[in-house]
Amino acid sequence: MSSLRIGVCGVGRGGPCRGSDRSAGRRRGAVPPARSAGRGAGLLASLATTKGRPAVSDATIPATPGDEQDRLEAIRRYDILDTPPDGAFDRISQLAARICDVPIATITIVDEDRIWFKSTHGIEVDEIGRDPGLCASAVMQLDTWIVNDAAVDPRTLDNPLVRGELGLRFYAGVPLTTADGHGLGTLNVIDVEPRELSGDQLASLEDLAALVMDELELRIAARATVELEAAREAARFRDAIVAGVSHEMRTPLAILQGLASLDDGETQMDPVETEQVRALQRRQIRHLDWLVRQFLDYASLEDDRPPSVELAPTDLTEVVNEACDVFAGDCNIEVAVDDGLPMALADHERTRQIVFELLNNAIRFGAGADVDVTVRAGERGTVQVAVTDHGHGIAPDVLERIWDKSFRGRDSTGTGLGLYVTKVFAEAQNGRLEVESQAGEGSTFTLTLPRAAT
Repeated sequence: MSSLRIGVCGVGRGGPCRGSDRSAGRRRGAVPPARSAGRGAGLLASLATTKGRPAVSDATIPATPGDEQDRLEAIRRYDILDTPPDGAFDRISQLAARICDVPIATITIVDEDRIWFKSTHGIEVDEIGRDPGLCASAVMQLDTWIVNDAAVDPRTLDNPLVRGELGLRFYAGVPLTTADGHGLGTLNVIDVEPRELSGDQLASLEDLAALVMDELELRIAARATVELEAAREAARFRDAIVAGVSHEMRTPLAILQGLASLDDGETQMDPVETEQVRALQRRQIRHLDWLVRQFLDYASLEDDRPPSVELAPTDLTEVVNEACDVFAGDCNIEVAVDDGLPMALADHERTRQIVFELLNNAIRFGAGADVDVTVRAGERGTVQVAVTDHGHGIAPDVLERIWDKSFRGRDSTGTGLGLYVTKVFAEAQNGRLEVESQAGEGSTFTLTLPRAAT
């Protein structure tokens, strides 16, 4: 399970370590590396081959801490595992090596079954298996874990990194501990010669470990800020939707209220006028029904529920006529239908909602001009409905965002849901919705759906 890349280190002690920092050559002003170990590559080879062998002889050190599940949940909360190399953490590991005058320094996260390296200096390693060993043991300590001379320290006498040809002699690991006491990993410094850290070096190493935790906490705070702003934006959008639906409902409700007053038994109407009133009532009721359905559909999409569709052979001419009927008297709508038009495989009600919204959009932004609707056979087994207005067109910057859920045009007085919801409905029917627009010439929205089998 190990994934290793061994850097090429200088042969002599004190020679520069080349190719050992994952961020080398990418950052300006990097801290000069500490002295290198001639056996740095051997250390990596040994790290990669310790899996399955006891690394610590002190049986009092448990394989996992008692709060292991809570500790692992804390690691997930920080969302740090398997993230790319990061200049902030790389700088800390370089400083640790320089301050302690050692060839190798790492920042590790001890995962459930592996030790993952967030930053390395003097070696290149992505991860190694988690067996009882230096990093895994250090993360279970409350204080800095120091082995000044591993060759004589009873805790490490049997460690293969110490007993083998590598001869690791010095290790210091500072636990990276959360505010609630969970150890995430360690900041480590390593050498192949025995040594002791001075008080200042130890204090600096612990300060650097605190900086690692500060950096992690800042990232959690930044992520929380982004999530909070997203939630606020969603709330603002929902408020705008409610206001838009309320505004849209006023017109049909006012018309229905006025029509109701004509049906008070005192107003005399001939049969033709009565039928006109009834037809207008039906149109406004359908308009209200569409608004309510649109709002409910948006609510379901907000809950990540896919829209329900029932695909069946559908006559798009009938769908278009039903949608156009709602706007009778509001605008002149010219409808052209291909002869021998094939049926579409679609959801009748969802498709009518799409066409209704496209007509509503064309009338709203069409500058009072006629609206053209074309129902035709498309290419590669499709059927299309194209709705064209002759208004001012759509600006390029608006065109890029027109399908976004939260987009509302500057002059929009509607719900703000329409185009987002219609696109979702089109795609749910294995179709697509596209727009073409020219400044000063208007816009064409085209709904493409698959043909029904004959």
